[in-house]
Amino acid sequence: MHLYPYTSLFLTASAVIVPLQPRANTNDPCAVDPSGVGDLGPTVDGAAGIGAEFESPAFYFTNPECSPEDTFAAKGKIVNGRTGDQWILSADTGGNEGKLNAEYILNGEKIKVGSGDGAKSGREVANDLIGWKPWQGDDKAKEINIQDNKCNPWKVTAPSAKSAPEKLPWSPQITTAMPLEALYSLMDELLRDPDELNILNGILGAKNLVLVTKDFFQSKPQGIDGSKLSDDILAFCTLVLSYAKAASIGLKPNQSPKLYINYMPRTEFNTLFKQVEAKLPGDKLFDVFNVLACYNNKGGTVELDETYCEGSLDKPEPIGTKFSDLTYKNDEASVNIKDWITSVGKKEGDKDKLSVFDESIDKSIGGFGTSLEKTYKTDRSVPMFEFRDLLDKQTQEIEKFMGDVDTAIQDLHEKFANPPTKRKRDDACAPQPAPSATSAAPPQDTVKPADPPSQPSCVPNPTKPVKDAHENEQKKVTKFFCDKYAKNTNAQAPVSVVQTVMAGTKFEVRGVIDIAFDYPAKEGNQDDVYDITIKSVDKCTPAHGNNLAAPVPGSTCEDILNKAWKNCMYSLISILGFPQVNTVFQAITRVVVEISLRTA
Repeated sequence: MHLYPYTSLFLTASAVIVPLQPRANTNDPCAVDPSGVGDLGPTVDGAAGIGAEFESPAFYFTNPECSPEDTFAAKGKIVNGRTGDQWILSADTGGNEGKLNAEYILNGEKIKVGSGDGAKSGREVANDLIGWKPWQGDDKAKEINIQDNKCNPWKVTAPSAKSAPEKLPWSPQITTAMPLEALYSLMDELLRDPDELNILNGILGAKNLVLVTKDFFQSKPQGIDGSKLSDDILAFCTLVLSYAKAASIGLKPNQSPKLYINYMPRTEFNTLFKQVEAKLPGDKLFDVFNVLACYNNKGGTVELDETYCEGSLDKPEPIGTKFSDLTYKNDEASVNIKDWITSVGKKEGDKDKLSVFDESIDKSIGGFGTSLEKTYKTDRSVPMFEFRDLLDKQTQEIEKFMGDVDTAIQDLHEKFANPPTKRKRDDACAPQPAPSATSAAPPQDTVKPADPPSQPSCVPNPTKPVKDAHENEQKKVTKFFCDKYAKNTNAQAPVSVVQTVMAGTKFEVRGVIDIAFDYPAKEGNQDDVYDITIKSVDKCTPAHGNNLAAPVPGSTCEDILNKAWKNCMYSLISILGFPQVNTVFQAITRVVVEISLRTA
């Protein structure tokens, strides 16, 4: 499996051209769930899949003579050879030796979002159980064998003979790819507790979820301005803080931290952090969370968590090492919360330390390693999650449930198709569509050129004066662009030297030049990337010139770009990450030049 999330390469010194390059997933393309249940994903081609588990505490098998080791070895193994093209009936451990719960598993490697196969497999699973119903047979019919198990045969002990198979209750779990900001929308909904929850939202794990909001950053830990953070950042912080604080509960033998939070990352945390690291300081990540731990979210109201901090909401003071001392441990392994978060910030190892710890139990958290899948109908690669503690469904409801799950995933993928930093700005400096070449009217909000023109460019009127703190860097960018690319701009080809972006196995041609200015490391995470796009504009061209290398007399390529930048610019925000700021202006040279400053 090869996934290609977008990334930019930043070169140093003065402004340089930066083509976007793919970052390949180095994970084994044949990798499966290391827990032994290799049926929930990831998909081989990287397209979003839907894996599902339906476990029934009312349908179980027993063998009092089976050891704990042989009982646990039955996890994920096929029961009585009952399989379909995209599903199996398996055994799942319930914590007690000599007892196994029945669990139908729908294969997330084969069932793709939008294919309808989820509902189809749900129907087949229901028909399988209704036609089999072994608890209604004689003693021989109640004997079942589990694949490769030393304790065979096992006995169907429950339900009772009178139980109707179509009404048997099942506890579902869904595994699929989900953008972090889409996950945050589910977290926020869960906290608000509306009358009707999204089908992917469970209820039992809500009490341990610490929903991080922008108010958690009101003291500006490590200089972070919470008002500028997007929902993907808040989702990552919510996951980390929730799992960290849940360590205070403690674990029973063979118990996983996954039981405390109803959103379980199947993609390990180092990979999650890579999706948001542009706005969080990796080398100070624990220091950030040591402050976030000072807060709780009670029904939407942010309060001081006096377990870990004293002081006030705007000036919290961590109490000694109370938060940093939190530790998950069992008889075989342990992981300290400070060590875990610190290692995530450094992206140490092939898998984060909490995921490694969970390998001592059932290898669920981070079990898919670095794997990502693409959202429905896009090439955006996002992490995978298991949605737990969902409302129980009867056998006869499984088909509809799977269809509704598929629809819910499609809706979330389409709503959050673009990363937060790529979404369209709605302000006076957002790009405006260029008029067609046949248009008789000049572009709106431009200075109509005279012959000779009364002004050197068709620059929009300024919305308000702004001092640009990045003016020196921007001048270097425009100089580099004018020196290297201005002569290639013309009405027929936006940019003759084009860049390509690899998206999976597809290639796109972009009429965009990416130019990066790289700050010294001592100034923090401040890579500015200027995207310059050239577009044709009618009625903004003197008869003798059609490119930026030959503007009208009295103007230069650099002058046009710099004036446009100064005349339509909003202030830049936060040392740790800049929101997308677009500047559009129309030049006298029959082009529109769009400069956008976006987060790296």
